Order: sequence, then C-alpha cells, then structure tokens
Amino acid sequence: MINKRIYGPMVLFSLIIALIFFFLFPGSINSNAAVNTGITRYADKKQIVSDDSGFDRVDRFPLIETTGMELKLIEKYERYNEKADEIKETYAIKLKDRVIGYLFYDSYILNNGDLYYYLRYEPEGFNLSSVNIILPFIFDEFDLRTIEYPEGLDQTKSVIRVYEGLKSDDDLLSTLEPGSVYIDSDFLNGFFSYSSIYEIGTNKIRKELYDKAKNIQITGDGVKVTLPAAENAFSEQWGIISKEKLVDWNDETAVEAIKIGDLSRVRKWGGDGQYYFLPNGYAPYSPNGFYRNSANHIGNKYLGVEGRFFEDYAYITIDTLTKTQNSEGYWGTDPMAVGLFNNYKVGAGFFDTRWDTEAALSLLRGYRKFNEPLFLKAANKYAEYYCDFAVSNAYLTKNQGLLVYDYGFNATPGIKTHVSLNHLVNEMNFLLEMYNSTAKSKYLQVANRILTGIKDTAEEWVNHETGDLFYGYYGDGKYDVEDYPTLTLDDLRYAQVLLTTLYSNEEPSIKMLIKIKEEYLAGKGIVH
Repeated sequence: MINKRIYGPMVLFSLIIALIFFFLFPGSINSNAAVNTGITRYADKKQIVSDDSGFDRVDRFPLIETTGMELKLIEKYERYNEKADEIKETYAIKLKDRVIGYLFYDSYILNNGDLYYYLRYEPEGFNLSSVNIILPFIFDEFDLRTIEYPEGLDQTKSVIRVYEGLKSDDDLLSTLEPGSVYIDSDFLNGFFSYSSIYEIGTNKIRKELYDKAKNIQITGDGVKVTLPAAENAFSEQWGIISKEKLVDWNDETAVEAIKIGDLSRVRKWGGDGQYYFLPNGYAPYSPNGFYRNSANHIGNKYLGVEGRFFEDYAYITIDTLTKTQNSEGYWGTDPMAVGLFNNYKVGAGFFDTRWDTEAALSLLRGYRKFNEPLFLKAANKYAEYYCDFAVSNAYLTKNQGLLVYDYGFNATPGIKTHVSLNHLVNEMNFLLEMYNSTAKSKYLQVANRILTGIKDTAEEWVNHETGDLFYGYYGDGKYDVEDYPTLTLDDLRYAQVLLTTLYSNEEPSIKMLIKIKEEYLAGKGIVH
C-alpha cells in the first residue's frame, strides 16, 4: 500500500536575509549541520520528520554566516516524495550592495538518513572571485580513496588509491590532481566530487577548465569547498553524506561500478543529469566539452549494485529525470549531431529513441525498486509520447509492422531517418515492460506491431557476407553498416525473455537473430 504522497512544488520568494561571515575576500561561507538520532528539523521547513527506527540522520546544513558579503535568499523551493524531501535555494551574493554572483544549493534529505547536496556558483561582473564554503562535517581520522588514471582517462585502466589513517588538516589532497574522493570513518562517511568549472558553450555544451578545478580539503572545521570563478563560466560541487558505510570496498562488483561510473572526472553529475565527453561528431566540438546524456546509464546500472552510495545516487538521478522531462514527454539531446544534420536535417535538441527510452526504462525500474509513484507517472508520459511517435514515424512492413525511425526533430516534422535494430528491440522491450507494470493495452499493441516489423524483416537483417547482423535499415530495402559487437545481442536476449514470459513460447525470429549474432561473436573469439 502506497502511503499518501505530498507532492506540491512550492517556490518561495523570501525577504529573509541571512547575514553570514566571510573570513577574507573571497571569503568563506560557513554552514551548520548536525547528525541526529530521532527527530530531524530542517531550517525554514514546516514539515518535521520524526523517526523511531533508531538510525542516525545527516541534517541538511543551512548557509548562515558571512563577513564582508551579504548572502540574500531570493528563491526557495520544497518538494516531497515518498523516499526523500528536496529543498532548493538560490542566493544572491552581494558585496557593497552590488550582486557579484549567485549560489544555487540543492539537497535531498533521504528517508534512509543520508544527505545529498549540490552547489553551483555563477559569478557576475568583471571582478571575479572564487567562493569558499565550509561544510560542517568533521572527519578527525579517516581513510580516503580516489580514482586515479595512470594511463590517461581510460576507465579500464583506472585504479583506486587508498590512503589510510589520515587526520584532519592533512595536506594530501592539495598534492593530488582534482578527482572524486570517498571518505570512510567510524562515525561519518562521504563522497565528494571535486569543484569543476566550465565555460558556457552553445547548445548547452559545457567546456571544462580542468586547470582551474579544485579538490576539497579536510580541515578541523569541516570540509572546505572552493568554487572557482572565470569569465563566462560556472562551477559546481556535490556530495553524499551518510552515517552508514557508503561502499563495501571488499565487494569487487561495487569497486568496478565505482570505476566505471566515475562521477567526477570522466562522467559528470551536473545536478540536472549525467554529462559525457562530447563525441567528435557533435557540434560545436571541443575536446574538453561535455553534454548531457538522458540515458542515465550509471544511475540505471547502480540500481543493481548493493550499497548505500549506489542506492542514493540511483534514486537522485531517476528523480531528476522527472524534472528534466519536457512537456511532450521526452528529454532530447542538446548538441547537434553533424551526421544526422547532413543526412536528415536533424538539428540540435533532437529526439533519440534509444537514449530517451533508456531514461524511461530507468524511471520504470526505479519505480519498481523505490515504489515512487512519480517515477511511474513520468514513465507513462514518455510511453504515451513514444507510442504516438512510433505509429506516425516508421517504415511499414508487409504485415503492417513498424520499423520506427531512430530520431525525431520537431523543427522538421515528417523526416525519415534510418532504423537501427538495437533501437527497435530496446523500444519494444520498454513497451513490454510498461505493459507488465500498467496492463495498458496500447503499449502491448504498439510493441506487437514493432515485433511484427522485426518478424517481417528478420532475414534482411542478416549480413550474409560477414555472418553478422546489419546495424540499420536505410529505406528502399537497404540494410547496411556493421552492428555493435554486443549491444544488440543483449537487447535481443532480453526481448526473448520478455516475450517468452508473456506468451509462454520463444519467438522464432528473435531466436534466429540471437543465433546469428552468437555464432558471429564466437567466430571472432568474443565470449558474451
């Protein structure tokens, strides 16, 4: 039975001015936090969370004191889910009655007692200065772990360095390159990103200025966060704090997940989603550019990994998808993919059926894990959009099956793009999963039309010259391009599981495609 959920976004423009103390310009903003057992009270929050479960909570820390500068709260937003409460605040930073920048402070107070926070600093004007923030989390003696890259930014060769028995005010982090930091102590545990700074680019591309990045510092007063400043740039830093152990470092699966998901150096958590290195084919290209990818690969992966950190991060990423979903129901890809534009006139902000379906699958699986009704609502919204898109944006096969275009672009409605097998099967799988969770016949009907399309064209997907499957269908009977090594096989295998569960029989066309792909990989010596 799902408890009644209070969900009412509330934006408060407050006249409250919090006077805080900067030590020196650029000063330090001090924060107060406490770790309590039992009753937890949050500043300026009417709801008081009372808990008799006996576990310890980490309170949200308010920004309360300054010197020389004025921190004025100009906007506050509160939101209540089943599993967490969110509080977002926007502060104007003033010096001598002049606004020199804005500080954005987002937080989740999770029901398991953990705290997630996210800080973003946007300086203004010409006299730019960094801002130092003291987080009141005390680590007197602790073990520290970082992810390091001895052979370049290659996650397959990254290593986790362990530094044991450190004490506050140890100067270690000032000697290390900026990177993710995991801290374990007897009473408190935390993950802290380094402070990234980005130049603002077009099409929402962010260009990292890594030479200006800053590690956190562990001091006797707390965790010092420096948010650097640069022209046409912003900086951000985030973390997760818990009284419980965040990562079991003896669990090989957990350790590998940490390395793959490196959420600070290689992939970025940007408060509004995961950011990936910009591919060469995206424009405007920059070697240090990052773009937001809606697929939530890491959040989705972390749903299946044991540990407090993975659970917290997965929840936050999935909830964020509900806030970044557009009014039509999808997320879109901000940069322009040059190939798509040249071939189909698909521009920046396009609909990618694979990535956005991955986002929706994340929502659905998050609903199943966390029993968060908002997640299912958002997944339904996407499913409705996708079904309408599929019916009107597809090649029709002889039995009225659907080969759904991989991409859509609102500025040029009616465009035809290629259809890749991995997109198609993944989208069918999503609709089958949605049908299993909602019993909405529409989802099953569209899934079956996609299946009909696959059955009608199954033989054509086989590349008889190579023994592999073709990647895509390009219209007018043309199948071409080498397929991914294993991605499509994973999709096909899962499709067979779903179809067998639903109809109590294997689908012969899917079985044939799986067999072709497995034999091809075996011939290449690839075990999968």
